[in-house]
Amino acid sequence: MDYFEKLKEKIHELDDLKDDLVRKSIKVTRLSKSAIYSLIRDDFENAEKVLDNMKKLVKELQEAVRNYPQFHYNIRIALQEYSEAMILYFYLKEEKIPTHEDLEVDELSYIHGLIDFCGELFRKIIEELIKDNVDFVLKAKKTIEDIYLKMLYIEFREYEIRRRVDNLQNTLNKISERLLERKLSKGL
Repeated sequence: MDYFEKLKEKIHELDDLKDDLVRKSIKVTRLSKSAIYSLIRDDFENAEKVLDNMKKLVKELQEAVRNYPQFHYNIRIALQEYSEAMILYFYLKEEKIPTHEDLEVDELSYIHGLIDFCGELFRKIIEELIKDNVDFVLKAKKTIEDIYLKMLYIEFREYEIRRRVDNLQNTLNKISERLLERKLSKGL
């Protein structure tokens, strides 16, 4: 029975760890949304504070998963959200898109984050169109086009990723529609 007592303790310890990972993952997701909201409004000071906090949590999550890889599934959404927010930050702040190595995340979390970044960039495009910043819009549209073409090149087998990549074409169409509407309204 001594063995089963130890086994019971270990299982309860792992359950507690999983619960902690889920709680921290939810917090990372909330922080990501907060950072993105700040970035879209050009509030880089607040965004950087939130991103620093998020980075610390992500490091904790990754360290735990390094020791217990069976829990990677429980943090994957947090890593995607982290990637999305960090890609948006680097794009808006430094006009570059970091790699998954730069962000220290796995490839699939990065890919999902990159696709989500395009959706947030579309939100930023709408904000910039309101400000009549067409230069930003055209540059951002080109960025989404480049990502879309690179994602097509990869030829994903997973249906969910393929579906999300196909949706990038819809995003590009919406941007073109907004630009056309703007041009038509200026001409009338």
